Parts: sequence; C-alpha cells; structure tokens
Amino acid sequence: MPGTAVYAQPAVTAAPPSSQGEGAGGVYRKLILLRHADSDSPANVRDHDRPISDKGKQEAAEIAQKLIEAGWIPDMVLASNAKRTKQTLDEMGNVIESLGDVDAHLYGSLYTVAALDGQTRQHIEECLLEVVDDAKNYCVMCVGHNKGMEEAASSFAKQAVKLKTASAALLQCAAASWADVLRPHAAGVSPSSSVGSIDDADCEVAVWHLVDVITPSGAGA
Repeated sequence: MPGTAVYAQPAVTAAPPSSQGEGAGGVYRKLILLRHADSDSPANVRDHDRPISDKGKQEAAEIAQKLIEAGWIPDMVLASNAKRTKQTLDEMGNVIESLGDVDAHLYGSLYTVAALDGQTRQHIEECLLEVVDDAKNYCVMCVGHNKGMEEAASSFAKQAVKLKTASAALLQCAAASWADVLRPHAAGVSPSSSVGSIDDADCEVAVWHLVDVITPSGAGA
C-alpha cells in the first residue's frame, strides 16, 4: 500500500447486522481476514519457517477470544502454509475449541501471493470457490500475510484497512451463495464497476460490508 494511505475507521453504520440470519440478498456470508501473529526472526531460518514469538502466542489467544465475543466462529479455514500462520491457528485453537474440527485448507500460494501487488483478494476468492460449501459454510477465516492481507481487506471494504499482527477484518455480505459474492471479482469484474458481463442482481449482491477490525492489545505493525 502507498505510504500515504489514510486508514479509516470501519463504516459500521453502513454494515448489515452481524447476527446470523437472512438479509435482502440471502443468508449472511462472513469472511474473516486475519494476519498471522507476531513472529521471531531466528538466524539461519528462512522466512517461510519463522515461528511465532511469545508475544505472538498471546496475540493469537486474545484475537481468538475477541472472535468468540463477537460471535464470529469460523466453520472453514484457508491459510498460508507458513510456520507462523499454522502456529497462529494452533494457539487460536486452544481458545476456540471447535477450530480443530473445521475443514482447514493450507496453501503455499497464499504465502507467495501476499508479496505481489493487488493479487491476494482474487486468489482468496479463487481458492474459496474450490472448497466452500453453501450449506455448511457461513463464516470462513483466511489467515495470511501482509502486504497482501491489508490489500485484500481494503479491496473488500472499499476503504483503507490497517491489519497489525493477529488483527482481523470482519466482512459480511447477504447472498444466496458464495459464488454470488466471489465469482464476479474472481473473474476480474469489480463489483463497483459498470455491469459488463454480470447482471444488475449479481452486482448488487456482490457488496461486502466492513463490520469491524479487531486487534489484540499491543499488536505490532
């Protein structure tokens, strides 16, 4: 992201209710975009294999508790296969007991794409479309790395979003299916652009709302 970006507060008044139920376009689909917890940088350890720090363990436990309090419990996880990402999930699982029972999909590509300009959102959507189940999955959590996670969250929210370590952007949309909210952008069509190859109904459904950005106390930049 450009260094001059201004990080706005979430537009909570524009978001639909966060409780599970139905909206005008269908049931609420929830997406949690989470940056991994604080990590160490040991000598002679490649970036992919860096572990989370003691501070990171505390951050992961705290953000898990905040998700419980917010009522955002993931029923599917997509994550980078980096060590610090997997350890973040392990620590969260000590707080959210059900996290160990949900379908978890680890992708090396979510590690590599995070360093590429503006590509993380589309890649997340493409991965989700391969595995998500409309009847089973209503709250999906994706765990990855900056700069990609901030860029993806900002793209979904249509405003600049800052994600410190172990911070999560909570996004929500009412839609009959995940494909309704993922496929237009995954196909390279922006929901905010002219209609083009998708009809007005699809464009209207494909609008995500930023409900909140939650951050553990003392999270690092």
